[in-house]
Amino acid sequence: MKLSIIRNSMTGGRAAWMLVGAVLGLLFAAATIWLSLVELPTDVLGDLLAGVFGMWTLGWLIGPLWSGAAVLRADHFTLLPVPRRRLAVGLLGAAFVGITTVVTALGFVGLITYGARQGLVPAVLAAPVAALQLVFVVLLSRVVHALFGAVAASRVGAAITGVLFAAMLVLTQSGWMIVVAVMYSDVLTTGFSHATTVTLRAAPSSWGVVAVDAAGRGDWPLALAAPAGLALLCVLLLLVCSVELGNPRRARGTIRGSAHRAPAGGGPFAGTTGAVVRKELRTWWRDPLRTTTAVVPIVWALGTVLLPLTFDARVLLPWAGPALALFAITSAGNLYSQDGTALWQTLTTGTQRADVRGRQWAYLIVFAPPAVALSIAFGWWSGLTWTWPWVAAAVPTLLGGGAGLIVYASVFGLVPGPDAHKRPSNPLERADTTGQSNVLFWVGLLPATPALTLVYLGARFDQPWLSGAGVPVGVLTGVAVAGALGARAIRKLTEDGPDLLHTMRTGRPTVVRRVDGAGAAARGGPVEGLSWALGSILLIPQGIIPLVFILSDIHVRSWFLAMYVRPVLGVPIAVLGILAGIALYARAVRTRVDRRAGRAGGPASAGDRELESV
Repeated sequence: MKLSIIRNSMTGGRAAWMLVGAVLGLLFAAATIWLSLVELPTDVLGDLLAGVFGMWTLGWLIGPLWSGAAVLRADHFTLLPVPRRRLAVGLLGAAFVGITTVVTALGFVGLITYGARQGLVPAVLAAPVAALQLVFVVLLSRVVHALFGAVAASRVGAAITGVLFAAMLVLTQSGWMIVVAVMYSDVLTTGFSHATTVTLRAAPSSWGVVAVDAAGRGDWPLALAAPAGLALLCVLLLLVCSVELGNPRRARGTIRGSAHRAPAGGGPFAGTTGAVVRKELRTWWRDPLRTTTAVVPIVWALGTVLLPLTFDARVLLPWAGPALALFAITSAGNLYSQDGTALWQTLTTGTQRADVRGRQWAYLIVFAPPAVALSIAFGWWSGLTWTWPWVAAAVPTLLGGGAGLIVYASVFGLVPGPDAHKRPSNPLERADTTGQSNVLFWVGLLPATPALTLVYLGARFDQPWLSGAGVPVGVLTGVAVAGALGARAIRKLTEDGPDLLHTMRTGRPTVVRRVDGAGAAARGGPVEGLSWALGSILLIPQGIIPLVFILSDIHVRSWFLAMYVRPVLGVPIAVLGILAGIALYARAVRTRVDRRAGRAGGPASAGDRELESV
């Protein structure tokens, strides 16, 4: 059953992302096996493998955030007379069917090769221990998924979701910094500190390494106790899974506001626009999905600028505020979809202008204070005084540009999702805005170009007044972009509001009588997904980052292809990566447009024909 569901669901962009994830997982598995064969002292290699297996376990813990609901769930079998424990065992068996399980099993082969380095007996012991470790991470993932579903509908659960999701993004895009820190430290020769070693090996994810090391030195009580403890944990997790299957369906969490409080009648939030601002601020505070939307940019910015501290580099600290303001655009770029069909209230009352402007003001109220606070605090912490003009010019223009881009993208690039009352428990099971977020990340940089150009010219020609002019220019640019794009969004809502409501209600654009190209649009999903994924890899880690490293005379190779050749050849390779990434991004955008045109031109459904007849 699960194989059939997976086979039939591997369509469009989902198939492309599954393929990309499988390739990256295979690379990580190959890296794990390679690490187990590297010539290092046994204790150092054991600590490194303990950390790597901890990363595998962390991936399975965070997996529910990315994958959403399980393919097969207990409620699918509610009407069948199957005992809970038998159902738990059956679902556990089905959990092993999937790409992630196969990739993880290959990665855990590294434990066997590590044991083979210490002798025949440790290698023989490592085989069943690796299997136990695989069962452990699968069971742990299912239990965490069940527990997460119980708390995700609350504000606290949504905040935890945002933290974990942002942490996964940071590790995915900047995890190479940790590798660089390890390579350029003395860890490879002296190993981790005693406290770090004890902490790593005390985690259940490292008990396989503990068992193999104990067998290698003849400590058989510990060699047998570690896998026995792992087996006991597996039994306990299986019991928790079976108990969880018997729980009744939980009611959806309700987040209530303050009771008996009269609405504001004056002050800065008076009038129609002020009412929208108050409504939006309450939504940002009460809606779990909005909580996740607000937390992700803050944690992503903090993680991105703090990660270089692993090799004692403070160069990114002053940019925490601009990073938050930039990523907030990608996080909040689909606001109208989050409200779903509640758009009809705006359309029937004719308050399109107040609604757009109110959302813009609420966005600034939510994200401007933390962006300014992080800019000041981290700029002072870094001690890099030359960055103050750059940050002061970038933050207002990024915030203002973001206030315009989020409403513009919400109506011109709306991605339909479930209504608030129909959302699954997991707040990340929402509209797929991967493509839109990638575009907004780079488009969000454009409003800052004029102000940052002035700052650069002032620094280049030693003209402080020119650098100082970047701040007012940044403020004016932000106000202009917010006003202009907001006006476009108001016009779109006024003229095409019913069409947008139809899209959010049905998930399809308004029917247009054109059938050519529908098949091509259906086939364009994998192309779009691969273009986004490969374009991101070529543009950032194989293009922009190595180019900056070469121009800054930073000698870090890691996985940057351009760093493995002479600088005279590395620059063209990095530029080629940037151009190829931009080309793939353009192809993804073009494919998305063609797919939407194909869906709009497809045959009308019975419901659509009924609407047209009316």
